Amino acid sequence: MTLMNLSQAKVSRHMEILQSFDTLGFLTTSQVQQLHNLGGRRNTTRILSDMAEYLSSFFLDEKVYYLNAHGRKTIGSTTIRRRTIQIHHTLIRNQVYVRFRPTELWKPEHVIKWDDKQLVTDATFRLNGQYVFLEVDVTQPMAANERKIELYRELRESGRWQQKYGVFPSILYVTVSEYRQKRLRAIMGDLKAEVLTVADVK
Repeated sequence: MTLMNLSQAKVSRHMEILQSFDTLGFLTTSQVQQLHNLGGRRNTTRILSDMAEYLSSFFLDEKVYYLNAHGRKTIGSTTIRRRTIQIHHTLIRNQVYVRFRPTELWKPEHVIKWDDKQLVTDATFRLNGQYVFLEVDVTQPMAANERKIELYRELRESGRWQQKYGVFPSILYVTVSEYRQKRLRAIMGDLKAEVLTVADVK
């Protein structure tokens, strides 16, 4: 269904949805439903079906959509998305976006460098004027989480972030089980942090 054949309201809605795919890459049916307040599941499925010429999809627990070449051209996007083994990780990160709507700032894979060190957040976002570092934990070894958390501690203690931006951000970890949640909470120590499960951000 081409945009030319739609009412202005529907064109606007379709364009907003396409822009969300450009921002986030991959979204499930449920995430599109929540993010754009589309009401029931049936209505969301119908709208996405109407937009089929702009989207590619695959099934993973539920249907996952992303922009195809025509969708990218329609909104002037130059970012080509491909399904990778990181897709589950990406969808959890995007669920955080859907849950909190951080419209002030959203930087996925944000590289932070100081002195001779570097860390890459799963996302850095700002909510109510406050920065938050997001980490998504799916299956990585707990030792890797410990190393990442120690890097956050070193960044805080260096004072470099505070010199540039003010208060050091809180860290939001989202993980897949209550067992991993407890382990991560224990590792956080004196860092200002919250550890949630995926169920908490649905």
